[in-house]
Amino acid sequence: MTDELLGKIEEIRRRFPVSYEEARKALDETSGDLVEALILLEKRTKNGPSRELMEKLQKLWEEGNRSKIRVRKGDQVLVEVPVTAGVVGAVLAPHLTLVGAVAALAAKYRIEVDKVEKAEANSGDQGGERRAGTD
Repeated sequence: MTDELLGKIEEIRRRFPVSYEEARKALDETSGDLVEALILLEKRTKNGPSRELMEKLQKLWEEGNRSKIRVRKGDQVLVEVPVTAGVVGAVLAPHLTLVGAVAALAAKYRIEVDKVEKAEANSGDQGGERRAGTD
């Protein structure tokens, strides 16, 4: 690696929180033009946070669909819905959700949230899923 290339990489890293590899890739994509590499990284940075937010929201959505809200009376399950549907319902009709929850608890129904978590590879579950239920 030449001193000139290293200097350009250092300049990019001084201006952007990127690794040496990312700085080198930006320079390669712009044929070694430092200004063009800076512009390229600036554009990526502007799009980065919104992409991160969308990925986080998608992950939350998927996790919410795996988790369930159950209403039970004794051993009988009366209602079972994904947590995502429960949250959407609570946002769209908060008063109805509150009244329903209070009525269910007053009638001695149990409201459970059953969260399905991805098993860790080290758990010996061979990539399956495990359930963590709470009352």
